[in-house]
Amino acid sequence: MNILSENIKYTTRKIDAFLDNYTLGTLVIENGQAFLQLEIGEYIALNDSFIVEVFVNGKYHRISYQEAISTFCADMLDCPLFAGLEARVKKGVA
Repeated sequence: MNILSENIKYTTRKIDAFLDNYTLGTLVIENGQAFLQLEIGEYIALNDSFIVEVFVNGKYHRISYQEAISTFCADMLDCPLFAGLEARVKKGVA
């Protein structure tokens, strides 16, 4: 039952993202550059012109592009903190 519940919540987030003109995917940080990986495997290169929000503890938190590429785990200094998280992005002024 928990899997069904999580799937429904994710589907709701996908619909909300669509309605608010966001693109939903996974945040990838590679060689100092941030990307959004889509479910179909395609990558969108991000920059300062994107609004970036990561999904943590049941809600979205806005981060800047610079935070996305320069915030690292405290115990693993070569591991970007936000990499691998569900994220949604859209063009605009943050």
